[in-house]
Amino acid sequence: MTKKTIDTAPGKRLIVKNSVWLLIEKVILMGGGLLLSIVFARLLGKDDFGRYNYVLSFVALLAPVFALGMYNVLLREFSKHPDKISDILRTCLTSRLMSGAVVMVIAVISLYGVFGMGWKFELIGLLLFSHIFNAFEVFARWFVHKSLNPVLVKWRVANFVLFALIKLWVIWQYTNFSLLIGVMAVEVLVKNSGYHYLYQRYREVSGNGRFQLDLFKDIFSQSKFLILSSLASVIYLKIDILMLESMVSIEEVGVYSVAAQLSQVWYVLPQVAITAFFPKLLAIAKDQPKRYDSILQKGFDILFICALILSLLVFLVSLWIVEILYGQAYAEAAQILRLHIFASCFIYMRALLSQWLVSERFAQFSLISQVSGAVANVLLNLWLIPLYGAWGAAVATVISYAVTSYFCLFFFKRTRKLGFMMTKAMVFPLRLRAVFKRV
Repeated sequence: MTKKTIDTAPGKRLIVKNSVWLLIEKVILMGGGLLLSIVFARLLGKDDFGRYNYVLSFVALLAPVFALGMYNVLLREFSKHPDKISDILRTCLTSRLMSGAVVMVIAVISLYGVFGMGWKFELIGLLLFSHIFNAFEVFARWFVHKSLNPVLVKWRVANFVLFALIKLWVIWQYTNFSLLIGVMAVEVLVKNSGYHYLYQRYREVSGNGRFQLDLFKDIFSQSKFLILSSLASVIYLKIDILMLESMVSIEEVGVYSVAAQLSQVWYVLPQVAITAFFPKLLAIAKDQPKRYDSILQKGFDILFICALILSLLVFLVSLWIVEILYGQAYAEAAQILRLHIFASCFIYMRALLSQWLVSERFAQFSLISQVSGAVANVLLNLWLIPLYGAWGAAVATVISYAVTSYFCLFFFKRTRKLGFMMTKAMVFPLRLRAVFKRV
């Protein structure tokens, strides 16, 4: 087969083009995912929809351990050692496959000990097995390195659409959440097989590289803290689902999942804005530090105002949204959504903060803040869920997001300035003139 040629020195226009492709993908996958959840919720009912989300949340908790934190450092390694890319890929692929297998075996044994045979053991075990093959995501990172994002996006969107149609057919014919999990497991396998096929087609150098222990130690030493950070992030995103099931009921999980999905679908918007906004901000930072702070403040102002407007609108029409999309059976999710949506005020500003942390090389804060948010969420859930059920879980979520994205800023000298900027953004009615003043 003829190899594809690759532009190894993309200019700014190509970088922007690749970013746009990734943003298009996020919008399609988030929008399509919401539509699927609406169909699933209506056809499955609260109990089975709750079980479906419980399985996904449980598997998501182990995903960071499967990944070994390597995904985030591969681009840096490819740039540092362009002559060792094949060896880097082989080393990371092998180590992730091995870690995935070990984690899966330990998890399955533990699940059997806790749950015994049943839907939890069987479906979580099946999905965990398929996630071993997420190790092939290392090849997807190679495409990003080579600025071939359109290839990735086209494959992932095509895979998503194909399996979305299969899921819709399965749920329409059988109304069985177990079959949905089975289809999802196959989807993971097909998607990752595609990464490997595309890499074989596009790569420039023959040979599969070698596993190098020294290379593994070097990469793992950089990524080990990212594992904890990612795990903490998943905990405060997903632990509420698991705790609701164990402390209240699986039906409560189904209701809460509806509210959470309607709230989280909007989180892609600040990522779209920041992708376009931040490169310009970095360019200004090099030459005009005072103007840099001014534009940074304006960024927080705009993000908070947009999040607040969104939250107020959803608050006013939440019952209408839930009943139109999910039906009368999920009407109680509206009260949860009215609170949960206000987490977006912190999520939106966090999008800009995350970019700032990367540019300032202060990744340690990300780890500390994520762990703090996870601890806060678990403790608050233990207190509030027995008292208020799903509504208490929503309270815990909003507070944990505030801890992660705002309150933690005041504990470090380097980030305190950002904390004050966010505070100014949150009191924008007192400074409307400054907010809308042209920079």
